[in-house]
Amino acid sequence: MSELLNVLMVEDSETDAMLIIRELRRGGFNPIWQRVQTAEELHTALNSSTWDVIISDYRLPDFNAPMALEIAQQSQKDIPFILVSGTIGEVSAVEMMKAGAHDYVMKDNLNRLPVAVRRELRDAQVRVERKQAQNLLQTLASNIPGMIYSFVHHFNGSVIFEYISLGCLDLLELTPDQILENASLCFEQIHFDDQAGCYLAAKESAQSLKPFSYEWRLVTPSGKLKWVQASARSESQENGDIVWHGVLLDVSDRKHAQELITHNALHDPLTDLPNRTLLVERLELAINRAKRAQTYRYAVLFLDLDRFKVINDSLGHLAGDQLLKTIAQKLKAHLREVDLVARIGGDEFVILLEDISTLEKAIQITERILTDFETPLILNDSEVVISTSIGIVLGTKDYSQASDLLRDADIAMYRAKAEERNSYKVFDIKMHTQAVKRLTLETDIRKALEREEFVIYYQPIIDILSDAYDEQSQPICQASCREAELQAYRLIGFEALVRWQHPTRGFILPEQFISVAEETGLIVQIDRWMFSSACQQMANWKTKFANHFPLKISINLSAQDIRQANLIENIDKTLAQTGLQGDFIALEITESMLIHNISKTIDLLTQLKARKIQITIDDFGSGYSSLNYLHRLPADNLKIDRSFVSQMQEGNRNYQVVSTIIALSNQLELAVVAEGIETPEQLQWLQQLGCEFGQGYLFSKPLSYETAEALLASKSLYLSACGPISSP
Repeated sequence: MSELLNVLMVEDSETDAMLIIRELRRGGFNPIWQRVQTAEELHTALNSSTWDVIISDYRLPDFNAPMALEIAQQSQKDIPFILVSGTIGEVSAVEMMKAGAHDYVMKDNLNRLPVAVRRELRDAQVRVERKQAQNLLQTLASNIPGMIYSFVHHFNGSVIFEYISLGCLDLLELTPDQILENASLCFEQIHFDDQAGCYLAAKESAQSLKPFSYEWRLVTPSGKLKWVQASARSESQENGDIVWHGVLLDVSDRKHAQELITHNALHDPLTDLPNRTLLVERLELAINRAKRAQTYRYAVLFLDLDRFKVINDSLGHLAGDQLLKTIAQKLKAHLREVDLVARIGGDEFVILLEDISTLEKAIQITERILTDFETPLILNDSEVVISTSIGIVLGTKDYSQASDLLRDADIAMYRAKAEERNSYKVFDIKMHTQAVKRLTLETDIRKALEREEFVIYYQPIIDILSDAYDEQSQPICQASCREAELQAYRLIGFEALVRWQHPTRGFILPEQFISVAEETGLIVQIDRWMFSSACQQMANWKTKFANHFPLKISINLSAQDIRQANLIENIDKTLAQTGLQGDFIALEITESMLIHNISKTIDLLTQLKARKIQITIDDFGSGYSSLNYLHRLPADNLKIDRSFVSQMQEGNRNYQVVSTIIALSNQLELAVVAEGIETPEQLQWLQQLGCEFGQGYLFSKPLSYETAEALLASKSLYLSACGPISSP
């Protein structure tokens, strides 16, 4: 069923307007639209109707998009504004985005318009929900005998309040604006004798990330002496900031305040369910009771919601929070008063079934929960079906620690999630054995780093648009044929790829260990070694084969690398030690990493660019692509994901995706690298579309150091496209 969409169009061409409407219909919308051409018509339309989106051409005979955007903003209506133009340049588009436009689409690429509209509608809904949440928070805060706050200690030592409720008027005799502007006004009220203890408690909370709880006296501007108590949860941000979200109470009624603190310490603030602390206490009681009573049985159910992140991303975090609260009530409905359900993580719940007769009883309850979850829920007027994966552990006398119960239930839950969503698995010892194998792999990776078992293979990157070469130089190719000579392409560099030479298991490819390395954080050490070794190898080759340079080495960075505070420092150190200049290096960063903390990412990439290091956005097209951030990134290259290249057929969807990526790169003045080229047809299509560079088995498998050096030792660096170069 098509989605109703109220469209206000600023457009002087009836033909272009109909093309836009047709594309929206193709994208699943049912547009109700009005076309305006002047400022007066736009004012009238904004005041007379409700609009979901404004789509504007850049130039009209007596009007233009910047003027339309200004009128829309003055209307105080949060309506997504999307620029659709066939003539606008990148500079003008960027200026429009800076001025407040939400996105822009070229008229020759209108198939992207429905995606852009749907994304901006979702973002607008998020803004509405956030405003509603702020209003609700203010209402709730006004009923609390104190004030709610969010306090930030920046990594550079500065401090600010990000939020302060109106309760500060009664408690501190200060307005929220005064505190937001000058945080020191609060600290000046702390009684002199209590300052040292208060600051020490805050420091300990920041270092340990444990909740901050402290009582002290304060002296208000009018001279009143009050006892207050702060209770806050601390968290560390990726950039090193420490944030406390908490409440400051006037504790005249100490008993009531203590009860509130105790409850908060043992319950999840969102769902009001018991938290991990209270759960562990109850599990330990069950363990001890099972050891004393022969007939006592209990079971633990570990639940993880399937696809919860998709709901959060599509409907917004407020809808996600509402879903969690609804799930909490659903679970409680299936339990007796003696049982307990706790929320221990984002979308993770644990149920303790007390005094059950058999395992079958636990399974019956589990099946009722799974059946209940099949009933659709309504969130933001959208029908949502949520499922869950459940792991079951039957408590026995063999268990002596709550952590072991949770571990085994967690293992069973992940087995259920891996095999079939909305299902359950009962834990058995084989599952634990497999988990131990995974732990063994993690241990082997650590030893491999110590024993230097990792090696680098080098896959050639080819300039696929250059087919000329010196007549006296022969293309590097296993087969010698006239056709091959006519299809020789210049080598421009290598991509460094990690391999593991295990002492007993032999040659191990990355897909067998990289995921574990990323989950455990060991990928940072592997990547640091990769960067240092690859740079040293390039420096050696530059000295040994100077006539073949300049060549570049492409090196992958992981998400964990991006979050390392000393990444730039380590890169500078390696460049200094190897004597290699930054312009011989390209760093490949997966597209999905870029949208997390985009401002920090842009700052990091800018620092890398200052060192003349090229930036390649890897696996482009497989993640969250948006011009909202892409045009802001200081990148040099886009790398087309092999999944698109491998399934290209002339005219099919993957072909169109590749064509669009190449066209986009041209608009953004970025070079394009296609990976996974395996057939002459794929190569020909990429050449026709204007892709500059490529790599894949059609030219060469990844090469060992010795084979790569033999290639560099040859008279010519032209690779043939008639077949892959062999490698050990």
